[in-house]
Amino acid sequence: MNNEDTIVSIATPMGTGAISVIRCSGSNVTEIMQYFLKEELAPRRAYYVDFKNKEIILDDVIAIFYKAPQSYTGEDMLEIMCHGGPVVYQLIIDEILMLKSCRLAKAGEFSERAFLNNKISLFEAESICALINAKTKAAALAARESLSGKMTNDLFKIDQFLLKIRIQVEALLDFSDEDIETEDIKLISKKIDNCKKEIKNIIKKLENNRLLFETSKMTVIGKPNTGKSSLINFLTDDDVSIVNQEAGTTRDVVSKLFSLNGMPITIYDTAGIRKTDDLIEKEGVDRALKQAALSNIVLYLYDACNGIDQNDKDIIENIREVNTNILLIANKVDLIEKNENKRSTNADEEKLMISVKEKININELKDRIQSLLKFSVKNSSPGIYNIKNLQHLNKALEEISTVKVSLSELELIAEKLKIAQRNIAMLLDNEDDDRVLSGIFSNFCIGK
Repeated sequence: MNNEDTIVSIATPMGTGAISVIRCSGSNVTEIMQYFLKEELAPRRAYYVDFKNKEIILDDVIAIFYKAPQSYTGEDMLEIMCHGGPVVYQLIIDEILMLKSCRLAKAGEFSERAFLNNKISLFEAESICALINAKTKAAALAARESLSGKMTNDLFKIDQFLLKIRIQVEALLDFSDEDIETEDIKLISKKIDNCKKEIKNIIKKLENNRLLFETSKMTVIGKPNTGKSSLINFLTDDDVSIVNQEAGTTRDVVSKLFSLNGMPITIYDTAGIRKTDDLIEKEGVDRALKQAALSNIVLYLYDACNGIDQNDKDIIENIREVNTNILLIANKVDLIEKNENKRSTNADEEKLMISVKEKININELKDRIQSLLKFSVKNSSPGIYNIKNLQHLNKALEEISTVKVSLSELELIAEKLKIAQRNIAMLLDNEDDDRVLSGIFSNFCIGK
């Protein structure tokens, strides 16, 4: 990447709208203002000006200048608000690109420059991307919390916490001729336990946030007339699928994006699986099994009145060959006698007894779906940067979890704490072992 270039890009969605915003960043911003706006703009003030090429007015715009380093990228920046429409904003961008050292920005390059100029951390850069791509309110709020720097601050606290513990342990090692109190060992043990809790909390939050930021896939499979379409329409609060007593009304895979407790989920309604000579239905069945393989979880619905027969078992076995994350659901329990319903529920805890029509055990169903999604996401591969976060955090937790605090183990404790802190520091780009030595001697009195 060439940071010497001045980058230009549309900052609002492409297409027709009331206004479009064009963003410029780099050393040539002053030249852009002088050549096209014919004015010297004071920083952080909005100006209503004409955007001209020589004497030809291309558009009347609102322009705001941000002087380095007080800008998003840390460089000189200019934002031009012109009339909406692809012809107008493209005309302005094309004119700016005629200037020397100006080029179109690559995807994410404004934020990349902000990171390289220490305006945002990697956590904050990732949060910006998550906020822009959020598909639910909960996802947007979680991303905004991360963008506020809370996660980074929590990591800094753990880093400082580990630093203080290391200083204490190193001091006990280096000044062993001093009397070591039992209380010192107890205090170190207590601090390590507190540190473990804090790291576990961050790991849990990162794993939970994946459910908010990544759209999960859930496929509903079963024989015809088990209530698959009714369940999907209920969960999505929309008439996504046709509900009819006639078997085979769903022949293709129908999908819908919805929110479950803030988690974006794409749910797939599939063709009822049964023996049939209809070529279209057969194709629908094949697609259902293919979709099951691509999904995070599979909900298998069967009629509680009929129970699971050999055909169901064969279908479930076929699904488990491609996806083991499956929840068996007995629907229409409202049609069974109460005592039989109770017996059926206790007979096999892996099966969930529900009634979509009467809303029986629906909340439990949502909880089970959420649990299965957590399991699925935890065991899948996250984005590249998330992998780095979780790897370092889990390594730090692993090291301090194996610490046994005792006088005879001080050297081993010091080494494990060093590895743990190094992993936290790598997330903060703050690897500096000299801090420990400075910390030890900072506790000395002046003149010692």
